[in-house]
Amino acid sequence: MNRRIIFMGTPQIAADVLQALLDADAEIVLAITQPDRKAGRKGQLKQCEVKTLALEHGIPVFSPEKIRTDYQPVLDANAALIVTCAYGQIVPQAVLDAPEHGCVNLHGSILPEYRGAAPIQRALWDGKTRSGMSLMKMEAGMDTGGVADVEPVEITEADTSTSLFQKMGEAAGRLIVRDLDALLEGNMKFQEQDADRATYAAKISKDDERIDLDRTDEEIFRQIRALSEEPGGYVLADGKKIKLLKVRYRKGETPGIGVFAREGKKQFAMGGHEGLFLLDAVQLEGKPAMDSASFLNGKGRSLLDKKAGS
Repeated sequence: MNRRIIFMGTPQIAADVLQALLDADAEIVLAITQPDRKAGRKGQLKQCEVKTLALEHGIPVFSPEKIRTDYQPVLDANAALIVTCAYGQIVPQAVLDAPEHGCVNLHGSILPEYRGAAPIQRALWDGKTRSGMSLMKMEAGMDTGGVADVEPVEITEADTSTSLFQKMGEAAGRLIVRDLDALLEGNMKFQEQDADRATYAAKISKDDERIDLDRTDEEIFRQIRALSEEPGGYVLADGKKIKLLKVRYRKGETPGIGVFAREGKKQFAMGGHEGLFLLDAVQLEGKPAMDSASFLNGKGRSLLDKKAGS
């Protein structure tokens, strides 16, 4: 039986899935990723996490700029199955039709909820306490294919986008390994989604990254967590962006919404409507990320008693 698999994915969450497949001795014959991109202040080319892992295991890597027109290696691979997770490009029908048992996707929500580009971040932003990974059949529509299986994931108040992505990657790995034999044997059953229940998780925009201090403290905290640690939600102070990378919230006394304060000797903080945002890690525009105490020893000291937003 043909058990050849093409894996398509780009960031760390996808690398976690690829690692789970490798640990299960899956026969990965090709990894498809986004091309290397410039990163950092020096603009050096950086390969993605899936490419790094694939090369470590001797798996050929194909990184087309536009897979909708450049996909011959997929056709040449003679794969039984394509598995995708957070690849980052629209996959053309010719690719979907290439493997014997089609193409499946691991999507970061319990479909049909949160179709679209940012299901993990939007679940946090909306205050959900439960989400999960869905194993779905890929088709031309945006996350509209039938769903075969789901791995639930609990969302706690301590979760940020960073921690939830890690949980989701682990869940996706368990899910694909559990169902791999059925997929390769062509025995997997896919249940059509209820389109009337569908919701959409829009991509995180630049406008989304500015923290809206007019909202309730709970809503502010959810927005910060949804953006933490990447790309990082920010407030403005002295005309500069300050990204709030690691934050805790404590209800109680406040110096006023958006007012920067010192809590104890080493804790940089910002007032909320009904409490205090404890800023454990921040990043001033153009500078590296810093812990609270280090920031207070520098720029943070000059911001005390000033209000965010200007």
